[in-house]
Amino acid sequence: MDRGLPTGWLTAEDLQRWKLEYDESPVTVSPVSFTTDEWQTCVASDLSRAHQTALNVFGSEVEVTPLLREAEFMTFRTGKLRMPVRVWTWLLRLCWLTGHRSQRACRDDLMQRVKAAADAISERPGNVLVVAHGGLMIYLSRELLARGYSGPKLRMPKHVTPYCYERL
Repeated sequence: MDRGLPTGWLTAEDLQRWKLEYDESPVTVSPVSFTTDEWQTCVASDLSRAHQTALNVFGSEVEVTPLLREAEFMTFRTGKLRMPVRVWTWLLRLCWLTGHRSQRACRDDLMQRVKAAADAISERPGNVLVVAHGGLMIYLSRELLARGYSGPKLRMPKHVTPYCYERL
């Protein structure tokens, strides 16, 4: 079942409910255009969508971790106010960028997890396949680049697409 972004006008509670349904929905198995021979280990988010993708791509020896979970967001207390998903998305981004108190704890938690995940990945010998969620991958990409890795700066990662980062 492919659960893209919802459409129409939603309340903050509708958006939160969609996120929970998305996190629990089954993954659509996509064919991959790469081999996993070049990776010695695989680490994945402990949420079922990423874990199932990792199992489909890498095989049975996948280490799962909550460090690679997608960013959380707190429900805005806006009552029955309805807005298009794009407006909610921009509002969330603005709150994250400005450190608004409504989302600060979620943002800070994500940043701590990204740093801890980057530490864990950097300590591993050999090549590591990381299977996580798009939003988290954007921040993980930034963290790896800041640590001197070479690789692409992600803006909108594509599903089941490898992005390679090399230690310099």
